[in-house]
Amino acid sequence: MIYKNYGNIISNEPIIKNFVYLMIIKEKNIANTARPGQFIEIKTGLIPLLRKPISIFEVDKEKETISILYQVKGQGTKNLSELTANEKLDIIGPLGQGFTIKKFAKKCLLIGGGIGIAPLYDLGLKLKEAGNEIEIILGFSCKETSYAIDYFSKLGPVKIATIDGSLGELGTVEVILEKYNFKDIDKAYACGPEPMLKYLKTLEDEIDLELSLEAYMGCGVGACLSCVCKMTDGEYKRVCKEGPIFQVKEVSFDE
Repeated sequence: MIYKNYGNIISNEPIIKNFVYLMIIKEKNIANTARPGQFIEIKTGLIPLLRKPISIFEVDKEKETISILYQVKGQGTKNLSELTANEKLDIIGPLGQGFTIKKFAKKCLLIGGGIGIAPLYDLGLKLKEAGNEIEIILGFSCKETSYAIDYFSKLGPVKIATIDGSLGELGTVEVILEKYNFKDIDKAYACGPEPMLKYLKTLEDEIDLELSLEAYMGCGVGACLSCVCKMTDGEYKRVCKEGPIFQVKEVSFDE
């Protein structure tokens, strides 16, 4: 079920000032029903007019809260970064489809790039609750713009790649995956920039992989068709409705 409510902001703190923020929102209906990989649509102010889709970073059913990890990129997220505790936030959710969660025979692998790491943390928590071992690969531009690594370290061993080599390995997550041994991995999950997802598409015969796709969403509920994505069978699916989670073999990145 989808809810439209006013959530109460518990906190809204910078992880990296003017760049990445973590907001905790009390909204019991979404907290009690959201699954890892789903997102919410937030009204960020009079401008921009459209709501902003943001992945759910963590759910705490006991406290009836959800949290979002977001990057300040435009006016909407700038507006969000200026909100403070006890203010109300107009939100719709949970939206979209979630990741597959069960007990796997072997390990699970989480692969995130940039702000694409956001939907993977709650996923990792739920996979651990299901009894899985987890390994994590994260990519950032540099050490100064890396974030939330301490959260993922609670889930399992983390490997890092940065474009300038200032933290972890030099390059993108690709440099780690090129020499990665997948024999101990039963299931992989990924979210990040399109070049990363295109590379992961080349590994579709090596690993069972689910992708969380990003797309421009006008409505978030499947009505406006602004977020359609091409599938390998030539059909198009809505990222907000049939996604944002897809099997890697379903998705086509051909122009």
